[in-house]
Amino acid sequence: MKKNIWENVYYRLNDPAEIQLAILYAIRYADLPVSDIELKHFMLQATSVDFIDLCSIITKTLDDNHMKTVWRDEMEKYMLTPTGAELLEMFEDKIMSSVRTSLRNTIDEYYVREQEKARVRCDITPAGRGKDHLDIELKEGKMELLTMSVFAGSRETAMSMRRHFKADPLGAYAKLLELLTPTEEQKEEEENA
Repeated sequence: MKKNIWENVYYRLNDPAEIQLAILYAIRYADLPVSDIELKHFMLQATSVDFIDLCSIITKTLDDNHMKTVWRDEMEKYMLTPTGAELLEMFEDKIMSSVRTSLRNTIDEYYVREQEKARVRCDITPAGRGKDHLDIELKEGKMELLTMSVFAGSRETAMSMRRHFKADPLGAYAKLLELLTPTEEQKEEEENA
């Protein structure tokens, strides 16, 4: 069987200036400060850059004052400086279109996943020997809709409850609201009692 000679041909980011521009582009596209881990994830997922080169160019970009660190969400994160934004504006067209597209797709997918993780949390917590609780949290943006801990008994029951809740968290929330909200008949009975 003959191997396709074009199978492993791709554009490799190895020019320090191109890598630096891609870093600045990723930070600007994210439109909010990004952590070191997030930036490396974006670059490694979206491009074919060498990890060691990436780390040294991130440091160089900081040293050149094209980006700076800020303290957000209890960690250091990167954001563009005015000189970094100006540099990117001047040379953004030097970043290959495929690299820009790949970075945008990777960043968008990452934030969709992160938003989904932040919206629904469902953890199993030990409550003693062979007994577990299911801790549930459901958010809409920053507002908490539901936070509760339910005794599940066994680990298997807790895992089953977690799967069921994660399959339809809003449906479970609606059913809980239905249980806690009195019907018109119940309201009348309460008023007459």
